[in-house]
Amino acid sequence: MSALLTSGAAAAGRTAAGWIHPLASVTERTMSGTRVLTSADLCALVEARAGEWAGLGAAPGERVIVATGSRLGTLLDVAAAWELGLVPVLLSDTLAPEGYRILARATGARAGRLTPAVARVWGTDAVTARSCAGSVLARLDGGGPAAADRAVHPDPAGALPGGEPALVLATSGSTGLPKAVVHRRAALLRNAAMHWESVGSPGPEARYLLSQSMFFSSAFVCGVLGVLARGMGLTLIEPPFATANWFETARETGTTHTALTPHLLMRVLDGGGPLPGSLRQVTVGGDRLGGTALGELRRRGGAEIFTTYGLTEAGPRVATNALGAGGDPEGIGAPLPGVRLELRSSPQARDGMGELVVHTPTAQLGTYRDGLFVPYAAGTEVPTGDLGERLADGGIRLVGRSRRVAAVAGEKVYLGLVERVLGEHPDVSAARVAPAEDDPAVLAARILPRPGAADVDPAALRRWCRGRLRAVEVPRRFEVVDAGTRLTK
Repeated sequence: MSALLTSGAAAAGRTAAGWIHPLASVTERTMSGTRVLTSADLCALVEARAGEWAGLGAAPGERVIVATGSRLGTLLDVAAAWELGLVPVLLSDTLAPEGYRILARATGARAGRLTPAVARVWGTDAVTARSCAGSVLARLDGGGPAAADRAVHPDPAGALPGGEPALVLATSGSTGLPKAVVHRRAALLRNAAMHWESVGSPGPEARYLLSQSMFFSSAFVCGVLGVLARGMGLTLIEPPFATANWFETARETGTTHTALTPHLLMRVLDGGGPLPGSLRQVTVGGDRLGGTALGELRRRGGAEIFTTYGLTEAGPRVATNALGAGGDPEGIGAPLPGVRLELRSSPQARDGMGELVVHTPTAQLGTYRDGLFVPYAAGTEVPTGDLGERLADGGIRLVGRSRRVAAVAGEKVYLGLVERVLGEHPDVSAARVAPAEDDPAVLAARILPRPGAADVDPAALRRWCRGRLRAVEVPRRFEVVDAGTRLTK
């Protein structure tokens, strides 16, 4: 790692615009070095990015995809899109190709900042692009919106009400297929403020290390937008996650706060040695925190421990569980300020259980379908698809999921998407995918062949999936069932 570099982009006397606190800063650590950006530096970089986006000729209200491998670049592109009145669609650069197509069609996105690999999803004939800062800034329709498309959707905003900037976050629907959830920036900032209030309201002296993927909704909303809005210091390390780099960065920057998935936490703990002395707080979310990891984290000492619960449609954060010396990790904890939790009877639930329903002021504004904005009809009420039961202290423990999403190697896998890709194979009539009963970390697929199809080769199915899905989404086991077998949902 080279010596510290300080940006000279800040203009004297310039103040941070809009939602970025004047005391906020970003430390970016990459293989080429470390640089520190003040809020004024950030504003200058956002302005430059906005100029690049303006060159595409996108109209206010147009959806634009942001899917790059750069964490700082992602932050700048989202902020620049807001400056121009565009609606950024925040996507990982490692989605399955079909996931990009689904979300692009849903949002009606016609432009994007993409990695070259993501740009290839649309094919060279569909993309007019120019390389910019290691990424591709592209129109996905070969130029401006087509006249036929304008006739169908004359409002470039897709009927999204005007006003406060909006952001589209990708998440899974009840079928497991990705969908586009719309939030106002003001609601996201409010949700982030509710989160930080629930964990002690750190001030500008705090230093937050973004350890999770930036494309997790809680990471971007609370760990990026919320940190900068509070005037805290934000540290970004480029993926992929490396334990040695995490420790070195945390110690070099004086990290006080971070958030990890259980999978990443185990990697940190397996790295050995004490946690950085500056680290005051660790929050864990995205999956259940096991007793072994919690015990080891407590043994290392020094940091407050919280588990968090939420979902993208809720804003995303919902509840926080403070795990002191005797805290119970089984519950999801106390609802955030202004949030109410309800267990509602559900056909999937046994006696004493119910589906967890969240009532929150930061519920989604709506979604996009076929390029048009569809307002959310349930107001502040958000069904989670999670099944829960009451604890003796009145808290709630989650006992299962009614939505078809699996956690594999710390990553969310949308089972409906995997089934859709398998179902498109010419020899497959239907597919059912689920974690293997004897090993939940392994995906298993049951395949119903098409009538008249030759023997279905599992190796051929794996090759089919590898060109369309992430490695973690490709089933490792295949079972071909007889014709007439019903693949129950």
